[in-house]
Amino acid sequence: MIQAKKGMYTMPQIKLRMTFLLSLLSSILIIFNGVWIFTNGGPIVLSSFGVSSLEEITNAEAFWGRIAFGIPGLVEGFWVPLWLLFAVATLICSLLVYRNPRRHPICGLLTMIFSLLSLPIGGGFYVGSILGFVGGAASLEWKKPFMDTFFGKLLKAATFNSEFYSILRERGEAIGIAAFTVLFIGTLSGIGNGVYTYNANLIREGGAPAFEILLRGSVMWTEKPFVSAISFIGVSLVKWLMLSFAIYWIGAKLTSASAEYNEVARTTAFAYVPEILLVFMPLMFSNEPTLSSQWPLGLYVVSRLWAFAILVVASGQALGFSRRKALGVAFFGGTLYWLAYHLLVVPTFNVPGIELKFAMPESSWIILSWVTGAAFVAMLFGVFREK
Repeated sequence: MIQAKKGMYTMPQIKLRMTFLLSLLSSILIIFNGVWIFTNGGPIVLSSFGVSSLEEITNAEAFWGRIAFGIPGLVEGFWVPLWLLFAVATLICSLLVYRNPRRHPICGLLTMIFSLLSLPIGGGFYVGSILGFVGGAASLEWKKPFMDTFFGKLLKAATFNSEFYSILRERGEAIGIAAFTVLFIGTLSGIGNGVYTYNANLIREGGAPAFEILLRGSVMWTEKPFVSAISFIGVSLVKWLMLSFAIYWIGAKLTSASAEYNEVARTTAFAYVPEILLVFMPLMFSNEPTLSSQWPLGLYVVSRLWAFAILVVASGQALGFSRRKALGVAFFGGTLYWLAYHLLVVPTFNVPGIELKFAMPESSWIILSWVTGAAFVAMLFGVFREK
């Protein structure tokens, strides 16, 4: 039996110290953000350069963008002290968990809720809410090392941890955490995508809503973004199953690799972790062309390239391939999946966001060329060799 030496911390104690520090930093950021809003008398709107009308924004030749902290109408007068109470409550809950986690398991959940409820006053420049949410979630699993918690697993997946993907392949029960990851990422990316698309459309229409969004820092809400989020959850599951099948069919069936479909599915689920970046889309609104193309397209490209790199590592571990052969499988399978998604899923479910439209049958030669090119690349990387 291993005993901790005097003056040393056991693993649960180290974990509790870290979650407490996350919650403490979250509270400090939220309080500082709230006090700044209180002295400012309203939301904090930071922009590229000062403007006073929509015409100045739309006619500007240079890039203009803004980021806002606080929701107009909810951060004036007595509202600020009310929201600050949630920051204090977050700190109290983190203290209770740190002192005795066995007696206060509900405090971790309350920390997560209070962190989200601080968003109307900027959420500690949004970083505070994220830290508080992660700290609260980690305290719910206080017996585990941080890297074995849910967010720790997301971090390992995002940083190409080969050992993590190898464990996923061996553990059949990991299919549950894989499915939950897809649902979690789908929810966040759906909310971000839906809210941004709705507000961007209002900006293009102009008028009072555009003025409120761009100059006052408002974010408009209706049931549409939430409907989009719900549809994104279902679409995320479809995407996951499609990508898993493409990788399994190419890597296991065409090359006779010893892998089962559920093994491939458990690992490929974490390739969607970078899509969490889409939840940050509504943080910034700008003038054209950044509003419609550069900002959302930039996040799209970064998340997809990141996801592809993860897919290479995940495929290699799931199929037992070298990194070179896994690159070929990921490229060929990813191409088939990407085409199927944009040809079938996007138009069928009317998925909001960036859409690639093909004019059929005029575009059929382009599609066939992509598939042929992807197959040729897979051959160069040795996908179809027995060894």
